[in-house]
Amino acid sequence: MLYILNSIHLRFIVIAIALGLSACGSEDSAAPETGASAITFNGLWTGITEENITAIVEVPTFLLFDQDTVYILREDEAQIGTYEVAENGLIDLDTDVYSYANPDTDNNFFIGVDSTQNLTLSALIVTEEDMVINYNTATRAGRSTLALDTGQTASITTSNVAGAWKTTNSTMQISSAGIFSGWDANTSCQWEGRLSSLNSTLLRLNIERENCTEFNINGTQNAEGIAFIDGDSILHFLALDNNDFLWMQFTEEGTTAAAAP
Repeated sequence: MLYILNSIHLRFIVIAIALGLSACGSEDSAAPETGASAITFNGLWTGITEENITAIVEVPTFLLFDQDTVYILREDEAQIGTYEVAENGLIDLDTDVYSYANPDTDNNFFIGVDSTQNLTLSALIVTEEDMVINYNTATRAGRSTLALDTGQTASITTSNVAGAWKTTNSTMQISSAGIFSGWDANTSCQWEGRLSSLNSTLLRLNIERENCTEFNINGTQNAEGIAFIDGDSILHFLALDNNDFLWMQFTEEGTTAAAAP
């Protein structure tokens, strides 16, 4: 059961957290207004989701706030949507579920398609570095326990990502100017594009892909998104194109992938 704080204590905590996390967010902006609807949250959170369908399963989970958008990234699906702070101090997340038809867990490449399923979640920031989320529908129920990723690369630039990156079967090179080119040796899937500055913790992503089983975009059309490096030095690419969502993860050449959160 979620505990509801009294209104005076709640206002202090919510505003304090919003101010504290704004340095990790998608814009280096002034302090948010104090009205509940004006509060924005920022930062990357990682942890585990326990979901009870026919049995309890545990799923590693990333949650990213980017201005008024929230991304919930899991190995079985992605949830993308918006959020607002309710009068009782909880954070209401209104998300669309993007289902993976062919998740590539060997390389950590995931392509999601909007399933038209909507999922409403209720989040509580317990402390500045701890969050819990509940959801309960006619077909599924679960709880996420997340911690703020304080190791996420701050003051990120294209120089931070320059070099060679890899997955199990693929390689990618990024220049200091943010131009990248990669390919998967097993499937011959190729991608290229550019990273550019966005804010202190995120890079702007423009990506083309071709000869891939899903999410092929080339020619004059690019998919747009964001990129970031988490506290385990994993480089993440996130991009949306109409009803399709792309999530790719890479480790630096010469390093071993960290365990899931």
